[in-house]
Amino acid sequence: MNGSLPLFTVVVPAFNSARTVGATVASALAQTVSEIEVIVVDDGSTDATPDVVRRIEDPRVRLVSQANRGLAAARNAGIAVAQGQYVALLDSDDLYLPNYLALSLEALESTPNIGFTYSDGYVFDAATGKVRK
Repeated sequence: MNGSLPLFTVVVPAFNSARTVGATVASALAQTVSEIEVIVVDDGSTDATPDVVRRIEDPRVRLVSQANRGLAAARNAGIAVAQGQYVALLDSDDLYLPNYLALSLEALESTPNIGFTYSDGYVFDAATGKVRK
């Protein structure tokens, strides 16, 4: 970010997400839009979720910890400390495709009075490693 504010803040609420949060954050950091910060809000996890996040060596990642208050409260805690021009939400067991934020930015900047963007999602079958239909 080179001392400037990020374009996007990606807020990742996490509760007992040690198994998935590393890949989730990696998908956010792999965006074609690099002017981002990723805020992981540990919502009172009792597993190694905060340890997994602390091991990520990227200055764009911040960990916020709080007592367990639920998904909405975790999202709101991340949004409260966000510094980006735009806020993007990413659950701790989901992944972004590499151009997700770029496509969102294109829609936000090309459409007057747009308030948000969204997209379809793919469901992966953990047993087969393939997209479920």
